[in-house]
Amino acid sequence: MDKKKKSGFMVQGGILAAAGLITRFIGLLYRIPLTRTVGKEGMGYYNTAYEIYNIALLISCYSVPVAVSKLIADKEGKGEYVNSSRYFRFALILSSSIGLTVSLLVFIFAPQIAVAYKYPNCMIPLRVLCPTIFVFSIMGVIRGFFQGKRTMVPTAVSQIIEQIVNAVVSVVAAAYLINAFKDLNESAAYGAAGGTAGTLAGAFAALIFLVILLFWYKKKVDKSELIDNTGNKDEAKVILKALIFTMMPIIFSQTIYQVSGTIDSYMFSNMMSKQGYTESERAIFWEAYSNRYKWMYNVPVAIASAFGVTIVPALSASYAVHDTEGIKKQIASAVKFNMLIAFPAAAGLGFLSEPILVLLLGDTTDNLGPRLLTLGCMAVVFFALSTLTNGVLQGINMMRKPVTHSAIALVIHIAAVYLGLNIFPREDGTYIMVICNMLYGLLVCAMNWYSIGKTLNYKQEIKRTFILPAICAAAMGALANLMYELLFGYTYSRLAALVPTIFAAIIIYAVLIILTKTVTEEELKTMPKGRTIVSLLKKLRLLK
Repeated sequence: MDKKKKSGFMVQGGILAAAGLITRFIGLLYRIPLTRTVGKEGMGYYNTAYEIYNIALLISCYSVPVAVSKLIADKEGKGEYVNSSRYFRFALILSSSIGLTVSLLVFIFAPQIAVAYKYPNCMIPLRVLCPTIFVFSIMGVIRGFFQGKRTMVPTAVSQIIEQIVNAVVSVVAAAYLINAFKDLNESAAYGAAGGTAGTLAGAFAALIFLVILLFWYKKKVDKSELIDNTGNKDEAKVILKALIFTMMPIIFSQTIYQVSGTIDSYMFSNMMSKQGYTESERAIFWEAYSNRYKWMYNVPVAIASAFGVTIVPALSASYAVHDTEGIKKQIASAVKFNMLIAFPAAAGLGFLSEPILVLLLGDTTDNLGPRLLTLGCMAVVFFALSTLTNGVLQGINMMRKPVTHSAIALVIHIAAVYLGLNIFPREDGTYIMVICNMLYGLLVCAMNWYSIGKTLNYKQEIKRTFILPAICAAAMGALANLMYELLFGYTYSRLAALVPTIFAAIIIYAVLIILTKTVTEEELKTMPKGRTIVSLLKKLRLLK
């Protein structure tokens, strides 16, 4: 694989990763007023509704962007531009039909689903979320179309638009509804429904943007079809079969992962209910786990998700021409880049959990959220690696492996949750959930690595990919914690202490990975804005 292709893959991944970080950051910002508006009980309903919604979304159409991008990239690589357009149209019909059906089913059975989860009030925000499934079923196909064309810009921009609209509508609608229904016992649930209304509005805004862009792009598609000299035109049944057989393994693997969260919610709620906790108390405990812990560590995992998306069409192209060395280089670059981000992110969340959560979400004196985040910060590394390696396996046509590995990990995870919640004291239930969550991520990435190594005879470089980044991140975290304590003791302001600490931590980590030669000059050049970074480091005499 030449350097241009390698750089292109990294740049496209960088674009999507940057968009992912921006959207997660916006998500962090709007969750501050949203949490303070609807309260911990409302956020408990909000997060439970999301768990159920995500399952429905995964079953119906979440796999569509990756599946469509993989098939379109394959057809484009063979010069079959007419077939590429046909696959897109058939995917649009199939996905929207499934999305509409699932939306209606969840809406109709929302009361029964909410009761099964022991959160009857969750029905209100869940029903508001239902139409979003249909909107995403269309939006996902269009995103997959552009990703198959090897450009991540439309997806990245649409994600940012989606999150901005989501943030504004969520906060405004939540404040309006919780005030309108303040005299009802279900006021917190109506506030949560305002939050989920923002999700629907954001998805619809992103869809409008993508449809406009698609019409503008149509002229280029028409021109490419005119130069298609292959004469290949797959029959409808061939296209549908290819779409279904590509989508199903992705659906199963992603659904199993999401099911783990849904089962966690169900088991936690039911077992804590038997121990005498009220619905409101259980919602507050679950909010600490799902909102203050799980949602926070998923922010940096967005980078791995981005590279997991871009690596599928990139590896598919290399795999089609049996470019084994190119595949190995792509995997090595993607894994190392992810670990360079995952380790410091984990260290930052672990060492600075208390000021981050108190500043963002107003954590109470029980300090439960920070303790959970400190305990489970390594989930960033485990899930970053498992997400990326899922994409690797899908890219080299080992579609069933992520499904098998996720299923095995889920069985072990469920057993661990059940035993943990029964053996340990009931007040330790949330800590058990954190430990079992990390176990799931660790098992998946370990099994994925075994399959990749066995299939490609691939061995990841260990020292500069895992050991040195971990050491540099730990040193950064310790120094950042010391700096924060000193600044906070002087200013008595978390904001005044945390902001400079974060910027200093970034600089400390960057200097450490350069001085320890964790990254080389050539590796830096392949990263997004790599040549600019190299030039700056040379001016600072950190690189020769």
